Amino acid sequence: MREYALAMSTAYFPSFTYGDAPVNVYWEMTVACDLACRHCRADSLSRRDPQELTTEEGFALMREVKALGSHLVLTGGDPLKRPDVFELIAYGRSIGVPIAITPAVTPLLTEEVVRRLKAAGVATMGMSLDGPSALAHDGFRQIDGTFDMSLRALGWARDVGMPVQINTTVTRDTLALVPQMFDLLKERCAPPVRRWSLFVLIPVGRGLMLGSPSAREIEDLFAWVYEHAQHAPFHVSTVEAPHYRRYWMQRRLAEGATLEEVEKRGRMMGFGIRDGSGIVFVSHVGDVYPAGFLPFPKVGNVREAPLSELYRTAPGLTALRAMDNLQGRCGRCEYRHLCGGSRARAWASTGDVMASDPLCLHEPA
Repeated sequence: MREYALAMSTAYFPSFTYGDAPVNVYWEMTVACDLACRHCRADSLSRRDPQELTTEEGFALMREVKALGSHLVLTGGDPLKRPDVFELIAYGRSIGVPIAITPAVTPLLTEEVVRRLKAAGVATMGMSLDGPSALAHDGFRQIDGTFDMSLRALGWARDVGMPVQINTTVTRDTLALVPQMFDLLKERCAPPVRRWSLFVLIPVGRGLMLGSPSAREIEDLFAWVYEHAQHAPFHVSTVEAPHYRRYWMQRRLAEGATLEEVEKRGRMMGFGIRDGSGIVFVSHVGDVYPAGFLPFPKVGNVREAPLSELYRTAPGLTALRAMDNLQGRCGRCEYRHLCGGSRARAWASTGDVMASDPLCLHEPA
């Protein structure tokens, strides 16, 4: 199996490179938000920052996303806090940009808004559910009633045929609730749920106050995901846990899959995508970073240089994509080109963006 991994890392990796264009561009439209979630990377405010990208600058950013051939994810803060959000969506769709949006579940997210998002051509709506009950979810979001509001919003999405991605933050406290969350989504929320993303906590922002699972617990979570994803009515994925690809590949090869069969699933599994490779983040003021949870290095600003130029040539991003420059276990790992570890977690945990991901148990020979 080790020989398979080495072959995958070398012979097959070129089909999973993302140096020319990201798959997803995440635009933090605003930092304004009426929630104060315990894990958030940002200090969300009730009011918008006057330095936010203007509507016209948003149009220019969308033209760059179109030129790159990428998907655009509108995030925040809460995108619904921008009065021009539907104007921006209309423009993006008019030039053929695929758009997803992650609104906060607040009174701003109404049945009419969900209907308008669907009619405007939004491909997917992202929502957060961090617990299978009001007690668990509302405690995490720190606003009573958000659990019930989320279920109502899922019902509205089902009524209009809007696909939904559910995002669940995995912390030391919420880890034990993952099986119950799966049951809730399977029995009550599919459809409209098309994807369930388990976001393994990055200890930055308000998330510094939360406890991270151990590497052993994450490996056990991978085993659970592997077993349940095969029978789930939606796609189950991990976020900021690219070493699940290593786990998945090890299991598939151990079960007798060929290298070619693994390679065919590689794009669906996100091989090669990590912070700064396949994804890029544009802040509300236009600053460009590898990812939302990796605000280092700042590689430029879209007010000063085209996003395509920054993504392809900025030294901070090209260095981050050089997997042979990784340090420690990640640097020795035969899976580094397909996985690469969470650069955001390495930076948050050690201050070194190229250090090993501390939540991976794998020991390279």
